[in-house]
Formats: sequence, structure tokens, C-alpha cells
Amino acid sequence: MELFIKDALLIDGTGKPSFQSNIGIEGEKIIYIGKETFAAKRVIEAKELIVTPGFIDTHSHSDFTILADPRAEGKITQGITTEINGNCGVSPFPLSGEAFDRRITEINSLGLKPWKTIEQYIDLLKKANPSINLAFFCGHGNIRGSVIGYKNVKANRKQLSVMKNLLKKHFFYSIKGLSTGLIYPPGMFAEREELIELSKIVAKYGGLYTTHMRSEGEKLFSALEETLSIGKEAKIPVHISHIKTSGRENWWKIDSLLSIIEGAQKEGLKITCDRYPYTASSTDLDAFLPSWIVEGSREDIIKRLKNSKVRKQIKKYLKSKGESFLKSLLISDTAFHSDKKFEGKSLGELTNLENAADFIADLLIRSNLRVGAIYFGMKEENLIKILSKPYVMIGTDSSAKSSNGITAHGKPHPRGFGSFPRFLRRYVLEKNIIKIEEAIEKITALPAKIFKIEKRGLIKEGYFADLVIMDLNEIEDTATFEEPFKIAKGIKYVIVNGSVTVEDGTLSDIRKGQILL
Repeated sequence: MELFIKDALLIDGTGKPSFQSNIGIEGEKIIYIGKETFAAKRVIEAKELIVTPGFIDTHSHSDFTILADPRAEGKITQGITTEINGNCGVSPFPLSGEAFDRRITEINSLGLKPWKTIEQYIDLLKKANPSINLAFFCGHGNIRGSVIGYKNVKANRKQLSVMKNLLKKHFFYSIKGLSTGLIYPPGMFAEREELIELSKIVAKYGGLYTTHMRSEGEKLFSALEETLSIGKEAKIPVHISHIKTSGRENWWKIDSLLSIIEGAQKEGLKITCDRYPYTASSTDLDAFLPSWIVEGSREDIIKRLKNSKVRKQIKKYLKSKGESFLKSLLISDTAFHSDKKFEGKSLGELTNLENAADFIADLLIRSNLRVGAIYFGMKEENLIKILSKPYVMIGTDSSAKSSNGITAHGKPHPRGFGSFPRFLRRYVLEKNIIKIEEAIEKITALPAKIFKIEKRGLIKEGYFADLVIMDLNEIEDTATFEEPFKIAKGIKYVIVNGSVTVEDGTLSDIRKGQILL
């Protein structure tokens, strides 16, 4: 036997009470669970420690960063052994036409060799040899961007046929389904009928429709209605990304939101959600701009941002939102070196309502639109209601980064290093919103079932040995908005496909992740 874990308290992912046991591992698989002791090349003494299946990050954006830095330090040190990527309509394939043009700046900034097809991406990923397992959705934004571009037009019959055929091709590589990002271009330009027709293709292959809905605030209910109608019309399971009620004026919608979802479940629609355990979100700075500004190429958008009339429109919008909006928006990352001094500061600290439109437009222009932002706009009470639901899983909504190297820049959201320990410490152990056994099931077996990740998510003989060994007395996130690259406490060992990848909380050089395609 290669690896033997002795005297552990197992929480096996089934939701059942914990139990004392030993675990035997040979190669990539668990071959023994029980009380007997066996000789092994390596023995881990796990007395007073908890052993769980490896955590599954149901909403990740590591599609590009994992090639640049396959260590994925922030993810694996918090216990994540498997990621679901290709979310919010953005995946690493296909990349042709305007979809390629939109991504080439990011690809170049990471020092990567460009690619266009899923075959080319898989080859690069194999060479990168990541530390974690990776599964993927195909992004609707990639499909539409490759065929139609970033124009605000309705797909005609021929274009829709080309998109369908392009989507079909990717199911030969066991993608998990189709993702949409309907607040981002080009997804925001797609009509409901287009999404239904593409989802019908996904349904034929047994995939999921996962969505960053068209609104998470002011038009939340109409966005939810659209999402549910796509699920019903296409006869496909639906997964809502990072479910929330964003903006103080929308906090009151939480109970109705959950009630509508649960009503749809009772009617037979398969619907699940994910969420990160924070009340601040993070996305691109230009995400709040109206759709007519972000239509077309980068050059088109930058040209508009230079226009004085456009700036007046932005100014008018910002004034309607008030000073509180500026104070709630933090600049997390900027590509223009001289603007690095703004990272970690709110717009309220950097400018005022009179000058904010010019400040934002100039900032975006200097960084070629590559500016990240953190939005503080959610309520803790609502977050607790969401996290306590049995159909809500945990997703970091973050790309894999490390505390040093090419991905260690800016002041990104701390969820990239702290989401899962934070969920366990703050919401399970301290606030007791659910039992620890239910919490472990929520971050292991449930996502494995929903996303059809075979032989993972449980501690079971014959399953892949993806395991987390932790001290529940110590488990805690340490990453903050001021210091987002700090490693979580309490994760003693992380085992990926039978190999110890994290030991005593420190990342090793061993990388045994698999591409789940």
C-alpha cells in the first residue's frame, strides 16, 4: 500500500454522522476504509483530525491563469481539489473571430502561447500539469463571439445553426454544458429564444445550463423568470451562478427569490445554485456601464469612452446612484502600471460624483479596459439564508492564483484564497447555519452529483483519492481585502489523485491534477 491514513475522523460526504476509520490508498484510488491497520510506504497519523473528500469549487474562472501558473496555490491550500471552469459565458474555447480578439490581451499578459480550439487548449493544459482537477463548461459568449461577434443583433437562422454545430462539437470532449453571462457582452445581446435553442442541444447531451443571470438586482425577477423558462422550454437542469440580491434597494427580494426557485423545483424543474461566502462581489469595472457602451471591439468601446457626450451619460448615471455607489466600489486590479497606486482604494476615496465619469473612463482607457473592481452591495442576513439552502453549493467565483509569480498582482477578492475555510468557520462552526456533515456534503458529494463528476466527492472504496485532512479547531480564512493572498489555516494535508500535494499547510511540488474532459 502506498499511503495509509490512520485514526482519522471521517466525514465522508454522504451527510451521515462522522465515524472513526483508517483509509488505504494505492495509486490514484481509495482501496480500503475500515479499522484494520496495514503497512504502507507512507503513514499519516490523523488522530484528532477530520478527513473529508476534496472540495469542489463549483464556480471558478481559472481557464487562463491555470496555464500561466498551474500550482493554483490559493485554491488547493483551501482544500479545493476540483474546479468547474468556463463560467459566466467565458471559457477557453472556442476562440476565433472577435472572441479571440477579446481574449488575446489577457492571454499575452499571462505570457501564454495563443490557441483557438478546444484541442489546442487541452494540449496546453496537459503540458502545464495542473495541481487540481479541472472540468469545463463551454461559454455562450465564446460561441456567439466566434460566430456573430460583439454586435447587438439578433442571431439569424444561419448564425444560430452555426452556433449549434459549434456547440455540439465540444460535447465530444465531455464538457459539462453551456454557461451564459448575460450582463456581459456578447451574452447581453442574445435573446431568450437563442438561449433556449442552444440549451436544447445541451439537453440532448445530458448537460446543464448555468447562468450569470441578466440581472441580480433591479430586474432580478424578470431575469429569474427568463432563466426558469429556458430550463422548462429546453427541458434542461438549470444552475444559477453566485445567486444574490445585489444593492441595498433589492435586499427585500430575498424571500421571494428563494420562494420562486423552490416553487419551480416542486413543479419538477431541476435547479441548483452556487454562492461565495462574502457580501462583496467582484468583476470588471466596466460591467456597470450600459450595453450600448460595451458593444463591439475594444477599440469601439475605447472610442466611446473618449467621447464627451458618452462621458456625460456616465456622469448622469453615476449621479443617479449617488456617493454611496462610489464608496461601495473598490479598484482591485489595473493593467496600467502607474495606476497601481489606486488598487485597494474605493472610487469614493479617489474621486467624487462630479469627476467620477472622467476618472473611470480614463482609467479604463489607460488599461485597455482591463480594470478589476470589488462591489460591496449585499446583506449578511441574505447570505445566510442562501448558504443554508440544501440546493446551494459553494463557488469561489475566482481564478486560481498564487502568492507569488505571474498571477500575484493587484488586490483581488479574498475569496480566491479563503472561500471554503470561511464557509466552514464563520457559517458552519460559528453561526451553525447547518451541521458540519451537511456542509461537507454541500461542498463535495452534491456538486459531484450535479456536475456529473464521476468517482469523486465521497470517501469510498474505488473512488479517486481526493482528500482533505484538517483541524476543525484551527480552520479559518486569513485572506482579507487588504491582504488577499494569505493562506488559510487548519488545512493540514490535501491529497489529489492519491498524491500529497499540500503538507502541513504548505504547497509541495507535486502536481497530479487531471483534466476531466
